Amino acid sequence: QFGSSEAPSQVSAETLRKVAAQGHVEVFSLVHATPSNKFTGVNIYLDEVGMLKRLPLNTRATEFAAQAGYNPPPQFYGDVFLGRLKTKPILQNLSMKLGEDSSLGAPWLQRATMDNLEYQTALNTLTGKNETQAPVDGEGGVAKAEDGYKWTQTEEELEMTVKLPEGVGSKDVKVKFMPQSIKIQCRSEGLQALKLFERIDPDGCIWTLETAKDGGKQLVITMEKVEQALWPRIKD
Repeated sequence: QFGSSEAPSQVSAETLRKVAAQGHVEVFSLVHATPSNKFTGVNIYLDEVGMLKRLPLNTRATEFAAQAGYNPPPQFYGDVFLGRLKTKPILQNLSMKLGEDSSLGAPWLQRATMDNLEYQTALNTLTGKNETQAPVDGEGGVAKAEDGYKWTQTEEELEMTVKLPEGVGSKDVKVKFMPQSIKIQCRSEGLQALKLFERIDPDGCIWTLETAKDGGKQLVITMEKVEQALWPRIKD
C-alpha cells in the first residue's frame, strides 16, 4: 500500500474491505495473471471517484504502471492499495512484503511488461482484435483544439497557443500565471481565463509571440507542471 505523498499510507486491509463493500473501490489490473507468472496477478485498488474529489495525483502509482508497460500510464488519485491475487487453481489472496515487493525494482514488476504482453497476445488471439491504448489529449505533439486556443502536453510541460488579432505586439499582451489558473489579456480585454486541471509552477512559465503559418500572430505559452504527469484535460 502506498500514498500520494512521500508519507506511507495507513490504509489497512480491513479498511479496504469495508470501503470496497460500500462500492467505492476501483480495481486496476497492474499485472495480469498468466501461465508464466503461475496465474498470479497484481492489482491496484483505488478510490473510483478520486479525481472528482480533487485528491492529489499519486505519481508513485503512475510510475508502477509505467514500469508494468502501460504507455501512457494511467493517472491515479489519492492513496492506493497494492494486492497480489492468484487466480488458479483457486482464487487466493497472497501476501506482499513491504520494501521487497513495493519498490520499483521488485522482481514481479521487472517481469510485468512481459506478463502483460503475454496476456494481451492471448486475448487478441481469442478475440481476433488488436487492442491498443487510447491516446491522451495533447500528447505526442498532436494539438487538442479548444474554444479560442490549442494545447499540447508532455509529462513535464503544457503548451498553449492562442491566435491574436492583427497588429498586436508584445506590449499589448499580458499573461498572469497563478498556481492553478491563467489569465490572458490583449489590449486590456480579457482573452482567456482558465482554471487548470492541475497545478503549475508560475516561476517556470513563459510566453512569447510567434508568427503563425498563415502569417498572423499567435501567443505561445509554456507552463511547467508541478507534478510530472499527463493530464486527461486542460481545464478543471
